[in-house]
Amino acid sequence: MKKLLVIVLLFTLFLDANPTKEEIGTVINLAGKQRMLTQKMSKEALLIGKGIDVEKNQEALKKTISLFDKTLQGLLNGDKALKLPKTENKEIRDELQSISALWREFKVFIDRVANGNFKRTSLKAIEMGNTPLLKSMNRIVTMYEEQYKPNISDKRGSTINLAGKERMLIQKMTKELLLIAHHLESTSYMKSLKEGGDFFKNTLFQLINDKEAMKNPEVLLELQEINKLWDEYQKSIINAELSEKGIHQFNQKEKIFTEKMTSKLILVATRIDKQRYQNELKKSATEFEKILNAMIHGDEELGILKTENRSIQKKLAKIEEMWKEYKEIIDNVDTSTKSLKKAMQINMPLVEHLDEVVKLYELEE
Repeated sequence: MKKLLVIVLLFTLFLDANPTKEEIGTVINLAGKQRMLTQKMSKEALLIGKGIDVEKNQEALKKTISLFDKTLQGLLNGDKALKLPKTENKEIRDELQSISALWREFKVFIDRVANGNFKRTSLKAIEMGNTPLLKSMNRIVTMYEEQYKPNISDKRGSTINLAGKERMLIQKMTKELLLIAHHLESTSYMKSLKEGGDFFKNTLFQLINDKEAMKNPEVLLELQEINKLWDEYQKSIINAELSEKGIHQFNQKEKIFTEKMTSKLILVATRIDKQRYQNELKKSATEFEKILNAMIHGDEELGILKTENRSIQKKLAKIEEMWKEYKEIIDNVDTSTKSLKKAMQINMPLVEHLDEVVKLYELEE
């Protein structure tokens, strides 16, 4: 009897360690889908913060949170409903545990928005936390792809991965568009402003050393004005009288200088954030278009063969048509309420079509 139990146990472990081709496709697909969900929930939170279809987006956000949580647990421990085998690879398990820790921190703020009990600081925390979560999930997909290389062809694995990545990029672009619309101040600059002592000098140093920001002539002009204020402030310190009257006068001047410099520095930091998001938006659009063209025409560099599957070709043609309409909003960085609503109308149908394409690629031998 004991011998039989040992044989059954070994057989079970063997099955867990050797998933089928169908299970491998599901793992890569759902791990890749997690990347998309990090961006989808961030997008939904920012829409709620913007007051756009609040109830609908709260309901959608709760479902996204639940799905991300369920899939993350499924990747770690297996999930029959999701057709996910338990991950046995130690390196991948360690990475998934790290993601679980990141997710617990992120979930505190995303839950607040979903429940309608949040402040602007929650949106800022989501802005700062979604990218590390996205990058970690992207590493996981690459690790799964490497692990399962002997079981599936390189082309099939990379095609499922990249087709899945398109879903994420669509959500990421909409999220970036909303970040521009929200004008969220840069946390790093705000922290420097609150540290006291040399806070203006530290913040100026950070801004001046931001090479991308320094390319903007408007930022340069504003920094010159801040520098003048800083020089005047330092002179007022040197020339301050140490009498009671002199200290009182200096305190009044300091208050005025502090308000002016803080206001201008936050303005510059916000402008730089907007520029950074615009650059990210363009990069996401370029990457999306490159992968879409690769799926339609094939691309040796990306490891994607042109598909002969008529169903996939038909879906890709529809996606290309929808992308042209969506791309117009992205290219113009149009954050008007009308364009944001239009982006929302295209956003999820586009993701659904891409999801179907990934599933069709999964079925291909």
